[in-house]
Parts: sequence; C-alpha cells; structure tokens
Amino acid sequence: MKWTIPGALMALLGASLAHSPLFGAMLLPFYILAWKKYAPGRLQLAGLVICGLLFFFMTEVEIKGLKTTLSGAETDLPLRITEPVINKGQTAGVQAVTLNGERLQISFILPSEIPSSELQALSPSWCTWKGTLKPPSPARNPHSFDYQAYLKQQNIHWTFQIKELIPDGPCYEVLLTPKEKIGFMRQRGIEHLKKIFPQDLAPLGEALIFGSRENMDDDLLESYQKIGVIHLLAISGMHVGMMTAIIWWLLLRAGLTREKARIIILIGLPFYALITGASPPVIRAVSMVLIVLLLSFITRKTPLLQALSVTFMIQLAINPMNLLQVGFQLSYAVSLTILLSAPRILAGASGVLSILKVSVAAQIGAMSILLYHFHELSIAAFIVNVFYIPVFTIILLPGLFFLYLVSFPAPQFASHVLQWAAEGVLILDFLTLHLASLPFASIVLGQPSPFLIFLYICLSLYFFYRMEIVQSLKPFIFLILLLSMDWLSSRFNPTGTVLFIDVGQGDSILIDLPWGQGTYLIDTGGAVQFENVDFSVGKDIVWPVLKGKGITSVDTIILTHGDWDHIGGTSDLADYISIHEVWITPSSYEKDTVKELLEELQKRSIGVVEKKAAPSWEKGGNQFEIIYPFDAVYEGNNDSLVLWASIGGLTWFFAGDLETEGELDIIDHYSMHADVLKVGHHGSKSSTADEFLTELSPEYAIISAGVNNRYNHPHHEVTERLKARRIKVLGTHTHGAIEYRFRGKKGTFQWVLPYDEE
Repeated sequence: MKWTIPGALMALLGASLAHSPLFGAMLLPFYILAWKKYAPGRLQLAGLVICGLLFFFMTEVEIKGLKTTLSGAETDLPLRITEPVINKGQTAGVQAVTLNGERLQISFILPSEIPSSELQALSPSWCTWKGTLKPPSPARNPHSFDYQAYLKQQNIHWTFQIKELIPDGPCYEVLLTPKEKIGFMRQRGIEHLKKIFPQDLAPLGEALIFGSRENMDDDLLESYQKIGVIHLLAISGMHVGMMTAIIWWLLLRAGLTREKARIIILIGLPFYALITGASPPVIRAVSMVLIVLLLSFITRKTPLLQALSVTFMIQLAINPMNLLQVGFQLSYAVSLTILLSAPRILAGASGVLSILKVSVAAQIGAMSILLYHFHELSIAAFIVNVFYIPVFTIILLPGLFFLYLVSFPAPQFASHVLQWAAEGVLILDFLTLHLASLPFASIVLGQPSPFLIFLYICLSLYFFYRMEIVQSLKPFIFLILLLSMDWLSSRFNPTGTVLFIDVGQGDSILIDLPWGQGTYLIDTGGAVQFENVDFSVGKDIVWPVLKGKGITSVDTIILTHGDWDHIGGTSDLADYISIHEVWITPSSYEKDTVKELLEELQKRSIGVVEKKAAPSWEKGGNQFEIIYPFDAVYEGNNDSLVLWASIGGLTWFFAGDLETEGELDIIDHYSMHADVLKVGHHGSKSSTADEFLTELSPEYAIISAGVNNRYNHPHHEVTERLKARRIKVLGTHTHGAIEYRFRGKKGTFQWVLPYDEE
C-alpha cells in the first residue's frame, strides 16, 4: 500500500498533462518532494511511469470521445427524462437522453402560472418533444463562467429549448435504474423537508441533509464564500465522517457486533452518497470510509492517506474529466493537506487551537485553487472557522438530521422544535452577512498568472515542510510577501486596457490605465435579456470582469445618459467595488430610473456630479475630454455624455447613444479625428451619419449590442456604411468582449470569441 501515494501523484500528473501541459508542469514541485521521500528503484520507477502514461492515455481517450452525433437542425427528438425537473422561475431545466444515448440540457419555457404537479409529471417520461437545439453559451467576457465548457466536461453539446409542455408525439413507459429511483427518492425527501421545515430554515436543511443549495439566498451564499466557510454547506468528508460516527455509535448501542455494524454501514454509505447528490466531495468521502471499512476485515488499521490515494485513482479512472471540477480539486487538496499535517503540525493541539490549526492548514492547501477559480482569498476564514465548524458539526448537522427523521413519526413535535431552530439560524445568517460586509473579510487579487500559481504551489509546499521541522513565523512572512506581490501586480500593472464588456443589449466600457494611474467605467449595462429574473448585469457580468482583473475601486463611473441599458448595473456594482464619483449628463436626474439610482448612491455616500462640455484631464500621458452635450437640457440619447480620449497611442470617440443630430452638432463645433469610434446607439440606423464618419475618419468601429436583440442592432445600413469606408468593424454581439491592451503608445486588439466575417 505504500506505493499508492506516489501512484496517485503519477495519475494526477498523467491526467493533468492530458488536460493542459502547462498546468501539468506546474505540479513539478510535488514530484521533486515525492522523489526525495520515496526514492523509487528502477522497478518501482517503471511502475510509476506506466501508471502516469496509463492515466494520460485514458484522459486523452475521454477528451477525444466528447463528441456529438446531432447536427443541430433536429427539431423533433425522442427524449428519456429520468431526473426531477428543476423549476427556475420562467423556465424549468433537466438533463435528458436521446435514442442514441447522447445527453442534452433541456429548458422548458413555462407559462406564467403552472401547477407544480404538472411540472413534476414531465419526469420520468420517454416522449417525443418539439424544440430548438442550440449550442450552450460560451464565456463572452474574460473571467466569466463558461457554460459551454462546463457542459462539455459532461459530454453535453446542446441545449434543447421546448416552448410547449405537451409532447409532440407518443410517450412510453420508463423503466428506472436503481440510481434513478434514488434520485426521485431524494426529490421526494426534499419536498417533505420543505413542508416540515420553516421557510427560513428549509434552504439550510436542504444543503446539510441532501447537498442541495439551489434554494439558498444568493447573497447569503456569497457571504459564506467570502468569509471562507462555504465548505460547511456542502456534503463533504466532515459530514460523512460525522454521520458515520453517529450511526456507528447507535448500532453498537443497539447491541450489534462491530462486524455487523461495518456491513450495515458498507451497504448504507453508497445509498447516502446518491441521496445527497453524489458530488465529487461526497464520493471521495464515502469511498474513503468504504475502503477503510473493507480493509478493516483484513487488517487492524489502514492509513487514511493511502485510502485517499486509492479513492483518487478510482474516481479519476472512472471519469478523468472530474479533474477539471472545482469541487473535486478542493476536496482532495484540503484532505491531502490535513492528512499530511496531522502527524506533526496538528499534533498535540486540542479544542480551539486544533480547529484554528486545521483551518489555517486547509486554507493554505487550497489557496492556489481558490485564487485561480475565484480570484480572492478569505482572510476571515482563518478565524471564523473556529466558531462555525463546531456550530455546524456538533449542533446544526446532527440536530437538523435528527429532527428530519423525527418529522416522519412525529411531525408536530419536529415542526415545533424546528421553529426554535429557525430563530437561531436567522441570528447565524445575520452574523454571516455582517462578517462578510466587514472590510478585509476577503481580499480580491484577480486571476493570478501561471507563474504566480506556480509560486503559490511552491510556497504551500515550503510552508508545510518548514512547519514540520519547526513552527515559526518565517513561512507566514513569505506568504504575506507573495500575497502582497500578487496584490501589487494587479493594481500596478504595466499594461493598460480599454475593454468593451459584453453586457448584452447595453454598454459598459472599462478603461484601466497602467501602473494604477486611473480606472474609469463608461456605463454599467443593465438590460436583462436572460431567463433568470434574478440576474443582475452589474453583479453577474461586470463585477466578475473587474474581479478577475483585481479591480476593487473605480475613480469615476461615467453614465452617458439615463437609459436602463446604460445605468442599470450601477447600484448592484456599488455593493462590490469602491466608487469615488459618478458623472451624469445634465438634468438626467429628472428621469425616474436615474432618480432612483441617485437615491441608492446617496445611501452609499457616493458623490454624483453633472458634467457637460468641456472638462479635460490628463493621466500618465493619456488625454481625456468631455466634448458633449453643450447645454443643460436633457433630451435623451442626443444628450449623451461623449468622451474623446487619447489612450495607448490611439484616439477614441465614446459616443454613448448619440444619434445623427448630436453627431452633426459635434462636428459643427469641433474639427477632430478618432482612430476608434464606439458607434452610437448600438449601431442604430438613427446614428453614424456619413458626414460624421467623414470628419472622424476612424480605423476601427466598435459596436456594443446584444446577440439576436429585438431591435435588430446593429442595422445593416450602418455596418455597410462602415465597411464601405474600409473601417474595421468589431461588435460584442459577434466577438464577445473586445479588449485593447497597450503599453506606452503601442497596443493590440483582441476579443473573446472567434469570429469569421466571411
């Protein structure tokens, strides 16, 4: 069993290199230490190399097998739906299987009011449905969630949108597999929980008992993540270990022998894994317990590190795509860290000190993964886990699980006690939200470069290596220095950027100057064209872009005019970043949407200033000037705040929603040229006049418009007018986010989505 640990490391190396040679190479420090510790002979080395190659080729085969058999033109598909349909408000979602076994992500368009019984009747079923196949949406902005890649990892290549809830053909009886039957048992269990648990307590109960966080409040979930205790809301090793210990104790107290208790747990744990969602952390934790119990029939003691290694190789062999899942990465990284730390670093500690040491070890072990995926590090986590871990493991988890079981024979008693529990959870929720709102509860560092990720891995290994020898402050000093360097590298980057964020049908443009000389945001988007009514452009699109770049403060937000698709994200964005000042066009506060926004900004003590032509300023050799409007009477689009700038060796004209009348007014007052024109009003035919283009003579025209928007922006006449003048046309509707990156007076354009004009 000794060689299972280096075997797992070689399996990791092989699979990592197949997914990404760059990140596979970053694991080099692990192998240097492993070589030093195990010093394999020729025979062992040959076996380890074979293990690595085996996992490399298995992963390669898996990746190449991620293919679709559908053309995309199919409209009538027989589908086997054997999972509970999830209601998402205006839509319902579920995964289904076609006749040839290909999985699809199904989206039902729901009428305004639909009985839950009608929705539940959609599954299980085997029916022919009429709908539209679409490829999943890719990431259209840097640092945003890539839904297309997420589904591809599950070998899902299409979404199938169904508008009518009535099948288009005959339906047939569905025979469910045992796993599918347990899935419906899980759903019925959740429905029973919702009936018994108070409304304020039910989402937490679903998370702790069934591993479902779908109904938890987004702000509360975000707060749990910010203070570094989100792991307590996922079924993991701690939950599985606690439940196993409780059941073991109960079985022994009931008079069963240890052998019979082991057998019962061996049979029950796989069921528990499925009933709680069978996520990678659950499978990891359950598999470890199963391996330990199975080997306990043969030997008295099995090292947990070896059980972890065997579990890792089994999970990776079954599905090499697991390695790309954040939950899988964090589960094994934290478990490995704690097991390696236990003999020396964590030894001898008890009570609060023990929890504190475990918390620190887990945070440092997971640091590289957290920063890569979430671009922030929780500072509060090092302390608050001392309180939250006992509350969840000793009180909430066993207490809610016990009351849920009691609710079947004694529903009134359970409901009465749960009302008291709900009051305590409300206090806990308030505390969580308050802690998350504190300054420096977490620090946003931006997405680290591959080089920084490599340094974080090296530092983590050095930290544990040094702490094993002597517990001193030296590793913490190095950690603080690296975090400081990371923070400074994002705030004082030598590269500047002008980024046209794809916010759908709206505008949002980030200007981030080099060396922290200034950060400006022209508009914040706001038009909601998404199925999820809770979606916020400011929170869900603009903030992830800023967060990925390590931007947590903006000098000025320039709101060009009062339309919602330009100002709607401002209020939500103000919850996440520090805004020094907001500029608005004169008298636009008379518009109701602007008036409401100003009230929100006033509550946050954010200054709002009216601007018109012609204030100018200079930052780091870059010139800026507000050139329009000329008067203080607000008349909508033609009173957009227009910014002319010289940035990164190019001149820029940011037109807002300016239309022909405003364009002609400007060229009557100015004689100017601009290399880059941000086309007015999303490419509407009421803008971009011939006379205006003649005066400006741009080389590039950038259009901010939504994909397949209902206004048909940009209009054909405008794009033809631009192309006739040999102006390079870029658009967020075709290219996704468009970025100009520069150093000094030289820069290049790049965009997120590949696009072929032909």
